[in-house]
Amino acid sequence: MSATGRDQVTTMWDGHLLLLHRSESDRLARLAAWVGRGLDQGEKVLCVEGAEAGNPLFGHLRGCGIDVDAAAEEGRLELLPLEAFSSPGAQDQVVDRALDEGFPALRMSAQADSARTVLTTEAYQDLERRIDRLCRTRPVSAMCRYVRRSTTGQLLRDVVGMHVAGVRDPTLSSGGAGSELVLRGEVDIANVDVLAATLAAALDAAMSSGRDVVRLDLAGVDFLGVSACRAIVEESVAFRDGGGRLVLAGSAPGLLRVLTLVGLPAVPGLELIGWDRPAG
Repeated sequence: MSATGRDQVTTMWDGHLLLLHRSESDRLARLAAWVGRGLDQGEKVLCVEGAEAGNPLFGHLRGCGIDVDAAAEEGRLELLPLEAFSSPGAQDQVVDRALDEGFPALRMSAQADSARTVLTTEAYQDLERRIDRLCRTRPVSAMCRYVRRSTTGQLLRDVVGMHVAGVRDPTLSSGGAGSELVLRGEVDIANVDVLAATLAAALDAAMSSGRDVVRLDLAGVDFLGVSACRAIVEESVAFRDGGGRLVLAGSAPGLLRVLTLVGLPAVPGLELIGWDRPAG
């Protein structure tokens, strides 16, 4: 794995993450980077992929330069069937076992689309909530992998709502906590729905907790299309109509020109701060 790839994982791929992958090669490449980070840090890595002999995942990881055989023999890398992981209490047990074995943390990942075919919607949502609790309260990182082309509409909004600060689209990532949502990357017509779902979830969480100011940090955004600007306005209507204020923070003049072109500085309840020149 290249140093660049590992640096990207270091800054972007810890916590409770939603990986939206567009192809099998994309899925495997990013899973390999994520596994490599965990092994580099001395964590235990658990892949809920199925434990049959000769699982193709191990072959791919070998091709990416990961010493799979040594990691598996030493108990640092393990495949686990979904049935052994999805029942209530099973997640806490695998965390306890990893920590009892002396690992400082556990890193686990599953293909959510596969899990949703054997679990009811309610059972799967409960599983996601239990994993989220573990990521917040124990030394755990989890990556839930979804096929991007089939994760759209209400499903996209539902799953983004469970990973607001950990969305990983091929060209867009989210972070932050509390009243701040941080975006990095590019937003165009191909992923504007991801932006809309992420912002909507952050604003819903703010309203539910009584916060009336949310900061949207765009300093790490390299491109923001007109459709994205419109999505920011549309998704924040209820929040702003309820007295909330959405603060757009950034510095790039190019982005400011787009925001100004669409008319965001004049929208009630929107405030632009930190930009290189005034919006007027």
